[in-house]
Amino acid sequence: MKGSSVLNAWTEEFLSCFMYKKLFIGKEVNNAGKTFVWTVASGIVYSLQSLLFLVVITNLLDDTAAGIYNAGMVVAQMMLTVGKYSVRNFQVSDVRNRYSFADYFSFRLVTCFAAMLITFVWILVKGYTGATAIVVVALTVYKMAECLSDVFEGLYQQKFRFDVSGKSQFVKDLTMIIVYIAMLVITRDVVISSVVLAVVSILLIVIVDFPLTKYFDKLGVHFEWSKIKGLTIACFALFVSSFLCAYIHSAPKLAIESCYGRGSKYVDFNALFMPTFVVDLLAGFTMRMWITKMAVCHDRGEYKTFKKLIMQQIGVITVITVICMVFMYFAGGFALSLIYGRDLYGYEWTNALLMLAGGMVAVYTLFENVIIIYRHQHFSIVINILSAILTVIIMPVFTGYGGVLGASVAYLTANTFRAVGYFGIALYYMIKENKKIRVEENK
Repeated sequence: MKGSSVLNAWTEEFLSCFMYKKLFIGKEVNNAGKTFVWTVASGIVYSLQSLLFLVVITNLLDDTAAGIYNAGMVVAQMMLTVGKYSVRNFQVSDVRNRYSFADYFSFRLVTCFAAMLITFVWILVKGYTGATAIVVVALTVYKMAECLSDVFEGLYQQKFRFDVSGKSQFVKDLTMIIVYIAMLVITRDVVISSVVLAVVSILLIVIVDFPLTKYFDKLGVHFEWSKIKGLTIACFALFVSSFLCAYIHSAPKLAIESCYGRGSKYVDFNALFMPTFVVDLLAGFTMRMWITKMAVCHDRGEYKTFKKLIMQQIGVITVITVICMVFMYFAGGFALSLIYGRDLYGYEWTNALLMLAGGMVAVYTLFENVIIIYRHQHFSIVINILSAILTVIIMPVFTGYGGVLGASVAYLTANTFRAVGYFGIALYYMIKENKKIRVEENK
């Protein structure tokens, strides 16, 4: 409790020096236009981080540096799932405040610490040394900062201030993009640049999120075993699922690295793979704004509105997927070659299939949220274990025979399997709820 008092006293003084309320909170509450703008802006900047980092490294440095960066990012992305522990959607759908913000924040500190321990073990097992080991640690710290930011952004979202969540994320991500690219340009060294990025990412939480918390909840640490245990159990299925998801997303890269090494084909595929999550990103603009509303509708028994929101989201995903597939098939080669400064022509079907796979990612994300709202997230383990097993079986075979295209087909197959699984479970509980409502109405 003493630590909480110190933190809140610090934020009071900090806020008096800077106009945080005017900059981030504003006077208008729940302005739909501003909410949409900041949600879109933050989503675009977030997605551009990895893209711009890889573009700059590929153009300024050699394939060795790009390979080190990609190896570090693969580990960091997997550790991101450990750090987040898939609590965000559980947090924002906790409309009855079963857990306090201090509980969520404290739990996130525990999971981030666990992720860093696993990272060091991974480095030892893989035998990473020198530049590779440093970059792996630095990029993982950078992703742990994202995990900590995520719990603050979840708080803003839980209070229906999506605009604040978007603003804070936009400022932090844009700052990190500027810092990392500037360091790469100045030093021409991926190691130094990654270390600086890690330090700045932590400082941004202290500068941006700590002061903002005052307007929504108390900033403090609350390590209570019953709460830690409760969140661990409640989100365990989602965590295991997200970790398996991270493996599935990394599987094509790992398979190509295993078959062809970290040469040009490996770098090419990383460039081709980068736009895959555009569909999920664009669809996520509305998904983020609707998930808490969906949870409220479910809690109030407003089934028709709940179902309408889901159908609208399916429509959004379908339109975005088709547009992205057409664009990437006809213009992907030109666009990616221009961006990365490499010859990436001749991958038309790979580009289209990867965008379709991105659409499947958006579909299973949507229905995973539905399952979470119904509090039956334990089914995620079954779906993702089966998907991971399928990936283990088909990815090496498809990649060995078909190269980049084969890896893309295997990735699409795994994500389609997951999307169908989540849809089936969500549909079952939606039908079950609808029958229950009809029975109650007929009484």
